[in-house]
Amino acid sequence: MGSLLEGLALGPKPVVAGLGDELRTIDRENLRARHEVYLRSRLSLTDFGRAVLAHQEDFSRHNPIDRWGGGTHLTNDRLWRYGNVLTKP
Repeated sequence: MGSLLEGLALGPKPVVAGLGDELRTIDRENLRARHEVYLRSRLSLTDFGRAVLAHQEDFSRHNPIDRWGGGTHLTNDRLWRYGNVLTKP
């Protein structure tokens, strides 16, 4: 779950503010140090985050997507979304 939150907060155009920037330099295996940063963080939505929630902006047009979900490699070029039906962006 942490990597998803970090993608929302530490990407080129964040939708979440307040997550400790030092997560960029802490080794991913150092769970204790990463956990301490999460505990100190006070999260809030950015203006861009509010625009994404209002469907006025598209997160994937401003930030890279590269992760696996449901057995599918999701990238900006291969990103599917759920609405009334499964659609391409």
